[in-house]
Amino acid sequence: MIPNRLLIAVLSLGLLCALAAPQQSAPNNESPLETRREQRQERREQRQGEQSAGGDEQEAERRGDTGESEEMDEAQDAKPEKGEYKSPYSLKFKYPIDQLLFDRHSERGSPAFESSTPEREWYSEAVRKKNGGWGVDPRKFDCPAEVRDKPADWKRERIIAGASRFIGYAYQHHHVPDWNPPQSWPWNKCCAGHQSKGVDCSNFSGWNYNWGLGIHLNTAIRTQAQQASVKGERGEEHAKVIKRPEGEPEKWYDELCKTLQPGDLLYIMDNKRTKVTHVIMWIGECGQSPDGTPLIMDSTGGKIKDCEGHAIPCGIHLRPFKKNSWYHKSFSHAHRWVQ
Repeated sequence: MIPNRLLIAVLSLGLLCALAAPQQSAPNNESPLETRREQRQERREQRQGEQSAGGDEQEAERRGDTGESEEMDEAQDAKPEKGEYKSPYSLKFKYPIDQLLFDRHSERGSPAFESSTPEREWYSEAVRKKNGGWGVDPRKFDCPAEVRDKPADWKRERIIAGASRFIGYAYQHHHVPDWNPPQSWPWNKCCAGHQSKGVDCSNFSGWNYNWGLGIHLNTAIRTQAQQASVKGERGEEHAKVIKRPEGEPEKWYDELCKTLQPGDLLYIMDNKRTKVTHVIMWIGECGQSPDGTPLIMDSTGGKIKDCEGHAIPCGIHLRPFKKNSWYHKSFSHAHRWVQ
């Protein structure tokens, strides 16, 4: 047994040795200043990522269609075209075209006025950084005073007449029809094969109502398809929603064609009918086709055959709304903005 005085001496000696020994700590190759700097950088990058994610969502809200219409091909057995495409379809209006488009030769109707960005800046580095291949943003037009009190059928014809100015333009993922950058500009790949003038389907439908009636639709295809009301300078505008009829498409084709009015926007789903991927404009009584098939106008990369058996080119054209076609079978609903 160790005497108490000896035990106390041993413990005291051990305590003194422990106090005298150099203190050990976990290895740390960074100074506190460097650690705090890295932590600040991590927080900064996290905030930037969150802002970028929010920005991407906002960008998606104002872009255009999804490009999925390019996957549609109903013209695999089309006749070869000799020379440039000549459409068998045409338009006929009850009202004089000069009345419907009284402003087409004014500043409002000029290509340079399609965007609030001055034309001299359309291909600037600022636009490139902001929008890339989408180009300049569209100007928000008001509804001209000369248009406001016109009857509904006049307004419908104005929408179609205004859209017809761009027949032959290419299918491009652009915001405005006449934005035409050099080939070296960033390009959103599509059936056109290169940069040129043009717009995609939902930018086209949005543009027509914006310019013609001052109705500002969202240009993202799925958002536009759900948008049945918009706020304008004179209050809120509401669209009449025409739903897809019940039953098999073959049974309601004639009923739908009789229900639609010129200028109605028809939203078309993918082949699986899971989501809206395209929008077309009903031409109705304003269209003339040799075989009597109702016509629509749209901007698409999908291959559709005309009544003469030729494939209608990629871009903005009159096209047939044929029974059992993709347009018909995948019809989702329609919006009528002029009532």
